Amino acid sequence: MPKLPLQFLLLCVWLATTGSSVAVSVKPQQVLDLHYGEVLFHFYQEDYFTAISHLMVARQQQLLQHHYDESELLLGGLQLSYGMPDQAERRFDHLLDETTDADLRNRVWYYLTKIAYQRGHHREALKKLQNIEQPDDALIRTELAVLNANLHMALGDNGGAAELLKNTRAAHGWEEYLRINRGIALLRAGDIEAGRETLDKLGKEGADNEELRALRDRANLGLGYQLLRAGNAGQAREYLNRVRLQGPFKQAALLGAGWADAERGDYNQALTPWLKLLELASYEAPVQEAHLAVPYAFAQLGDSQRAIYFYEQAIGYFDEQQQQLDGAIQATRSGELLSLLSQTDTGISGGWLHETPTLEGVPSGRYLVDILSSHSFQEPLKDYRDLGYLQQLLNLWLDNIDLYYDMVDARRLAYQQRAPLIRARLEKQEAKALYQRWQDYKSLTLAQLGSGDPLDLATGKEKQQWQTLRKVQATLASLAPQPRHSNMLARARWLQGILYWQIQANYKTRLWDVEKQLQALEAPVTEASAKHQQVTEALENAQAGFDGYDRRIAAMRKRILGLLPRIQASRDNASAQLQQLALQELETRRQRLESYRIQARYALARSYDQIAQQSGEQP
Repeated sequence: MPKLPLQFLLLCVWLATTGSSVAVSVKPQQVLDLHYGEVLFHFYQEDYFTAISHLMVARQQQLLQHHYDESELLLGGLQLSYGMPDQAERRFDHLLDETTDADLRNRVWYYLTKIAYQRGHHREALKKLQNIEQPDDALIRTELAVLNANLHMALGDNGGAAELLKNTRAAHGWEEYLRINRGIALLRAGDIEAGRETLDKLGKEGADNEELRALRDRANLGLGYQLLRAGNAGQAREYLNRVRLQGPFKQAALLGAGWADAERGDYNQALTPWLKLLELASYEAPVQEAHLAVPYAFAQLGDSQRAIYFYEQAIGYFDEQQQQLDGAIQATRSGELLSLLSQTDTGISGGWLHETPTLEGVPSGRYLVDILSSHSFQEPLKDYRDLGYLQQLLNLWLDNIDLYYDMVDARRLAYQQRAPLIRARLEKQEAKALYQRWQDYKSLTLAQLGSGDPLDLATGKEKQQWQTLRKVQATLASLAPQPRHSNMLARARWLQGILYWQIQANYKTRLWDVEKQLQALEAPVTEASAKHQQVTEALENAQAGFDGYDRRIAAMRKRILGLLPRIQASRDNASAQLQQLALQELETRRQRLESYRIQARYALARSYDQIAQQSGEQP
């Protein structure tokens, strides 16, 4: 996983800010746009490529109505992390207008300050830093103070940097960092006593974690060497003795302790830390220098035999180191170093690389610890790996282009098979007929409201009974007048009256039900007509849509093919830069090793001369 710069990591915290300053809030931000929430999900999952891709799509489709400014800030931070400071700066500048609120303005000025600082424009960075309002949160206030102090030191104002750090109330966990920075600033300003007092206090304090213990060791080591250069070897030995033998500064502390003893003329005591260094299977400069220091101490003690033995051992050690360095230089020039450092580039999972490069298997790795951990090497290495990931991604997309063609062809074939059936169905005008029937019923209902004849709303059974009674009456009326027939006719008329009364009693309710049903049917009938029109238009435009997809896929292929050579050229440039940095470090080590070997050979020859002279003086 690529390491992100400080300003990008702070973005995770600053995005949760809800106050009017740059104060940090641990409360989650309220997300009002679903797509912005999706972007933040990928962002906090450290799936940065997916986050920036979805963010750009959402912004293009104008889906971030409630979080536009914040998305602009997030996109600028992502661009800054991807090594695009020019684009990020333009985006940040765009946010600085009269409508920008104070919180967002402070964050933008912070990013602009960091961009200027990274580019080495320290005066410009200091000027931009002054635009940030004093934050309420102690953590952000401390980080800004450290940045301010670093800018002053970069401009040569070490005294001003020390004063800034002195007046800063450190946030929890930052006290030691402010103190060591202030001590360094005081030493650079020439106030040796105050700087030593500050670092001395830090070196004496206990520490409850490895990071603070290493910081304490660093303070003691720095003081020890400062005093050693000043000629105060006795006090330098006291500070060097505080450095842990299990910490990362063990080798430098042992070497310095030996020279402190040697400066006081106690070469027997100096041999103790130096011989301890010879036991270490290390290729660092302190161990290499110890191979010269040990025989030098024996020579000062008058033990020429042991001096010769250790000088010969040193020459053999230097010769072996020279061979390994030559092999490392050759491996670096051949590209093997970059191949091993980027061997994790072969896997894409979740939108990003999940492994970090290690020194295991790198022939020159043990000689490149310092350069590999430096910002100047890590940035082009991250660019190299990022470009490798993008290259793989574009190649994957290029391979998938044929799948898009197949998808379009499948849809075109389905269209050709189904379109005739759909057209035949549309030609029946079923939706139009349905709408016409609804209109007819609506007209009948309106007419009924005007006429008010209850029989129009009789049920089918009631209408059948009505017609039956009318036929019975007509039949009875046609018969010869008899009392029996008259009674039957009167009864038929009575039944017809009862039926009419029942129909008329339910007339209002039935009329209301009919109106309600017609209203309920209006929407689906109208929608059916609209769907009919939509399907008709879709059939007419489908073929043009297929042709449009073909053009877009072809344009996508052309764009990918155009980007791949540019990415490869940029990757080659990053590769050359990394190779040059590695070769410079290896060449520096080779020259130092050559100097040590020459000194060892010269000292060995001088030791042999001394023995020969001593032998010649004996009777």
